[in-house]
Amino acid sequence: MEPKYKHLLAPLTIRGHVLKNRMTAATSLPHFLQGPEPFPADSVISHLANKAKGAAIVACTGINNFTRGKQLPMNLDFGHFPDFDLYDANSQNYLLQLADAIHFYGALASMSMFVGPPSSFPLMVRKKADSADASETGREEGTPFASPPPMDEFAIELINAHQPPEAYTEADLEKIARSYAEQAGILKTLDFDVVSLHFAYRANLPAKFLSPLINRRKDQWGGSLENRMRFPLMVLKAVREALGPRKLLEIVYSAEDPPGGYTLDDSVAFLNAAAEFIDIVQLRAPEVDPAHPTGFTPEETPFLHYAEYIKQRVKGLAVATIGGYQDPELCDAALAEGKADLIAMSRAWLSNREYGQLVQEGRGDDVVPCLRCNKCHGRGKNDPFQSICSVNPVIGLEHRIDRMILPVTRKKKVAVAGGGPAGMFCAINLADRGHTVILYEAADHLGGMICHADYVDFKWPLRRYKDYLIRQIAKRSGITIKLNTPAEAGILRDAGYDAVVAALGATPLRPAFPGIEKHPAIFTAPQAITGSKGSLPGKKTVIIGGGEVGVETGIFLARQGYDATVLEMRDILAADSVMIHYYSMFKQAWEAEPSFHGIVNATVCGLSKNTVSYRDGKGRVVEAPADSVIISVGTKAKTEEALLLYGIAPEFYMIGDCSTAATVQQAVRSAYATAMRV
Repeated sequence: MEPKYKHLLAPLTIRGHVLKNRMTAATSLPHFLQGPEPFPADSVISHLANKAKGAAIVACTGINNFTRGKQLPMNLDFGHFPDFDLYDANSQNYLLQLADAIHFYGALASMSMFVGPPSSFPLMVRKKADSADASETGREEGTPFASPPPMDEFAIELINAHQPPEAYTEADLEKIARSYAEQAGILKTLDFDVVSLHFAYRANLPAKFLSPLINRRKDQWGGSLENRMRFPLMVLKAVREALGPRKLLEIVYSAEDPPGGYTLDDSVAFLNAAAEFIDIVQLRAPEVDPAHPTGFTPEETPFLHYAEYIKQRVKGLAVATIGGYQDPELCDAALAEGKADLIAMSRAWLSNREYGQLVQEGRGDDVVPCLRCNKCHGRGKNDPFQSICSVNPVIGLEHRIDRMILPVTRKKKVAVAGGGPAGMFCAINLADRGHTVILYEAADHLGGMICHADYVDFKWPLRRYKDYLIRQIAKRSGITIKLNTPAEAGILRDAGYDAVVAALGATPLRPAFPGIEKHPAIFTAPQAITGSKGSLPGKKTVIIGGGEVGVETGIFLARQGYDATVLEMRDILAADSVMIHYYSMFKQAWEAEPSFHGIVNATVCGLSKNTVSYRDGKGRVVEAPADSVIISVGTKAKTEEALLLYGIAPEFYMIGDCSTAATVQQAVRSAYATAMRV
């Protein structure tokens, strides 16, 4: 019987290497997974080796070229890019271990060469040892022996990597091409099968030379496309010569520039010339943030048209498409229709520990949907720096999770109180460990607080995740669902439970602002979203609280035809949102709504019948018209209600919002950790 996703699982031969399938794990690493070591840590090796179980090529990131002046990761993106030292023998040992771990699962090991600022191109400078120092020191009198030959020593010359193209002389460019080749040669000796050069987003020097938006040179290195191609092709030629005929060379490449830069047809010309040296081109978006699609991007795979265009016009290259790929049906169709040769994915491997196995078994319905929240890239402005995934609780723990999970000593009867994301995820994992689970939910449906995603167009990734959890619950015979049944102590007490897990969630806060009782139309954010169609009086609404939820509510209401004003005490809106590869698109979404108004440094003074008064950043009191008021200032954990369930069974646990207001990621992590202890 042929596999369900036969095109996605089909082998592909490139330069004598047989790829086991058409899935590649693109360059990605959860932020802060690597410590300060100049070699891949165990956490990184485990993470990348886990991808290799399913992916045909695993791209590693870390050759950051003698980065200097590291700052906090939220100021610069260095939590994402380790700085492995290619020139140190001890580091090389660990890089060999990394390649070996990837090879164990039949995947090719790729190393991405990305030169992130502020860093340099390294180049070894050979110098001879002083022959006088290496003469006959240490020889006993009368003992003849030949002196050892003088040893070569090396210094590392560092060439600034981030000057404008016009700052480099021709001699500089030749040195930089040699630097690329030198590093590729070292990677070859370390048993990496693929070298991947970053030519996207005008971030690295070859990409800067290609782009007329950056390259202002008037000589043979600038101006015409032929001239702008000269330096990138010099680099590719040098690297190909260093790699020899067997190793693979890939470029990660923006298929076109923003308006005014190079075009798709320019890319066709460049890639036809580059095909002499490279084997794979991975086609990306013009800009870095949109290349990481979020829920604000309505298309699931917005960049497939790039691969289709290039594949029709450039021969001799394997064309990889990237950006939003996770659904095996979509991936398989893109290959079946001849639009691409390879599907490059990043977040699919993060949100699914066993993505490759699910594809192999034809279980696309069991693939955990990525929320596209980009929390794997970091968190809010003031949040701790840690490696996380909102839907995969073992990210950051892969190298030790098997030692952390407690074995099941006996099967238990467990009550889970609450059918939100924490309760559902805990029930699923409890059932998978062999326990009998009864899930209590007071409402007539599962989903809890994330049910608001059913109403908001840009929350479609969260809606998919909610529906996924509900499907997974229904698939497990070991879970009994009791809807319209609050988990009250009296109901649970006589049922003979071995354990009770409280997942009651939280309730929105409603602070006692002066005059709040005078306003006739006060709502919480969930109430405003789930009941807004025609139910909010008038057209002018004020949202008190401009965190992520408040801003999302404002965007939603603006799209519903309301004039939405968001008041935020801090100096930026949505300060709790992910800053890296998310915030810019979030900001673009609210700025695109003409009836959305965000006001920062605003402190609410009080409410009246149809206004909200606030003090602005200059201390002035301003009155905002408000036919309705939406309060979005956080939530309060249902801790007291949860504690009422203590003592019903020998074991008692609290997860999700019960202890403190939590995100989906925090709810899922606590649910999983608890299930692994029961």
